[in-house]
This record gives sequence, C-alpha cells and structure tokens, in this order.
Amino acid sequence: VPVADAQVDRRTADLHAMIRSAAAVGPGHWRGLLARRRGERWLAELVDRTRRGVLPAPTGSALRVIAEHRDEQGRALPRRIAAVELLNVLRPTVAIDRFIVFAALALHDHPAWRHRVRDDDTATESLVQEVRRYYPFFPAAVARVRRPFDWRGNHFPRGRRVLLDLYGTNHHPALWPEPERFRPERFDGRRPNPFELIPQGGGAHATGHRCAGEWITIELMKRAVTNLTSRMRYDVPPQDLAVSLRRMPALPPSGFVITGVRRTA
Repeated sequence: VPVADAQVDRRTADLHAMIRSAAAVGPGHWRGLLARRRGERWLAELVDRTRRGVLPAPTGSALRVIAEHRDEQGRALPRRIAAVELLNVLRPTVAIDRFIVFAALALHDHPAWRHRVRDDDTATESLVQEVRRYYPFFPAAVARVRRPFDWRGNHFPRGRRVLLDLYGTNHHPALWPEPERFRPERFDGRRPNPFELIPQGGGAHATGHRCAGEWITIELMKRAVTNLTSRMRYDVPPQDLAVSLRRMPALPPSGFVITGVRRTA
C-alpha cells in the first residue's frame, strides 16, 4: 500500500487512533471513528486507482488481491467493502507493534535470552510465544450470545453480552504453572491447544473468533527479535517501563525508547 512520505505521520496517527479507540470512551472513541472514516476514504481511492490501472500493485499484495477479488457471480467488491477489508489487514499489522515493544522489553528485563535466541529459531519462537502469553495485549474479547446455552451451571440467554478473559486465561495457574514468571522455556516442545494460549482470541481461525493473522504476528515478532539481538545494538536510557493493566490496550508509558542505534550486520 503506497504512502507518500508527507502522509506517513498522518496515516500512522490514524491507525493508532483506531487501535486505542477500541477501549476508549468519549473523545478518544470519536477520534478513532473519524480516523477510520479517513482511512476508508483513502483506501477506497487506492482500490479505485488500482482497478483503473492507474496505480500498479504487485501481484499477491493485499491491495491487488482485494481490488481484483470477485464473488461467485463474478462481481467485484463494493469500493467501501474493499476499503474495509484492506484496512483489516493494515490496522492489525500496526497493532502488533505493541507485541514488538513487549519483546524488546522482555529482552531488556531478561538479557540472558538475548544470547539464547541468536541463530536459534526454536528459542526465538519460544520467546515470542511467552511474550504473547505473559504481557497484556487486548484484555478481553466481547460478544453477544446468538443462541441460548448452559455452561457449568450458568445460563447464557440470547443477547447476553459476554467477555472472554484473554489475559486471565493466559495467566490461569491450571494451564500455566507459575504464570506470573516469564519463562519462555515452557514452550520448548509444547504446542498449546487453541483454548489455552489466546492473546488473539480462542478456538479455530476458520470457525471461531481467533485472529486469522496470528501466524503473521508470530513471524513478524520473530523477525523483530532477530533484528534486536543480531543486527543492531542500542542503549536503553532511563524511562518508565512499568506496564499498567489499567491501560487498554496496554503499553509502557514511555513505549520503549532506545538510543545509540548502530548496525552490527
């Protein structure tokens, strides 16, 4: 998706506003809605230009695939729907910058892992999975009951709003021994089932409310960890790195500020 240099700050701010507005009320929520409308107008124009052949998009790119998609009757997606689908790729990709911040924080707080993950893809994946389990991302998934049911003595009537506690499940002692300890080695040789590790939703991707981009998240985090440990050196100046569970989605107040960045490879 092409972005002119002069637009980078604006587009970045809008995407972050959409992410923050998920748990915001009042002005914060309104800013997110306005940012979403701007984003949809921008992407709808890109889709139109791609369809007219004015804007070349690489084969296999999200923009090209969505712009050229046809339904069973051979019809193209309406421009607004195409824009929404494209935004559904961009927004989550930006949202996982929080996971990358947490990965950097984990490497800072547990420096021994900087050495373990170098040139060891298995250790890198274990670290990434523990970052996803240990640190808070979105705290809960919200839904309404479509069909009434009973579960463990509790009745859920149609229309009842329910919350799936993502953070609580990822820290449940029955599933995770010593859940408040950061221990990436717990994932060595272990593939958790779809209802144990649920930072991006539970169940199956195709049938449940689980993020379809979860494996992309893992790969992007692994690449970030490789960059942080093998391809660059940097200093971490004094800053507030406390993570408050009262902030949704959570993030250290300072983000993760680094200085003196230099390339090593």
